Amino acid sequence: MYFVVLGCIFFGELFMLYAEQLGAKLYGLSGCSFSHTILLTLVPLLVGAFLLVIGYMLGLKYHQNIWVVTAISFSTILIAEPLFNYFFIGQTPEFGAGVGVLLGFLGLLAVTFL
Repeated sequence: MYFVVLGCIFFGELFMLYAEQLGAKLYGLSGCSFSHTILLTLVPLLVGAFLLVIGYMLGLKYHQNIWVVTAISFSTILIAEPLFNYFFIGQTPEFGAGVGVLLGFLGLLAVTFL
């Protein structure tokens, strides 16, 4: 069941990140209208939300600890979002944002191994 929970949360976060990045790219960089951008991001947003709710429900039911579920969610975001930003949007972080990502990664390592 661990891998079902992991898969639901992982792919749910990926769908949510894709919807966020798609919306930012279409509206912020491509000049699409707000309503058109919302409609285009609706499907990945709903799929991601559905998978996340299932992952959290099953995760808490079978692990009996919300922090395990939260760590999976944070880890996915921390690893996947910078990759989405670089490959999908095509931007690298400025100094302050890079330090923030690095500190977040160090925090993840602390939670995982300490």
